[in-house]
Amino acid sequence: MTQCILRSLLGVVLACLLPGMGGAQASGLDRELLGVWQTAHGHAYIRIYGKGGAYFGQSVAQPADSVQQAEAAGQPQILAHFLPQRPGVWANGTIYDPDNKTHFQGILTLLSPDRLQVYGYVGFRWLGGETIWTKVRGREGEWSPYDQDG
Repeated sequence: MTQCILRSLLGVVLACLLPGMGGAQASGLDRELLGVWQTAHGHAYIRIYGKGGAYFGQSVAQPADSVQQAEAAGQPQILAHFLPQRPGVWANGTIYDPDNKTHFQGILTLLSPDRLQVYGYVGFRWLGGETIWTKVRGREGEWSPYDQDG
């Protein structure tokens, strides 16, 4: 009986501690998500930024372009409303394919600090496809809170 109570108490303590630990880990990965990513075929750059607890991706002509510059130039928003699901994974967002003018549901998975898996699907998660984006490093690709907010 005493062991049962101790196990229950330990479970409650762990349940309280683990979400806090996951949140700290996720915030570091959220920072890794921010910045400029080059699409798989190298045809485009997407600047990922946070706004209101969600993450968005704006197509930019050059890695140094800000979100505001891209919007003013008429560049499309590619990612919208991605929310942290677990460390290194953001979901429940939409992906816009400007070639087909189509929106997909999406999941972003950070494979490494320099590789992002972008998975888009229609309706069912098993009905979709993925691509890998590469992080643009260097001064022009780094995120700055002063000129990159959406």
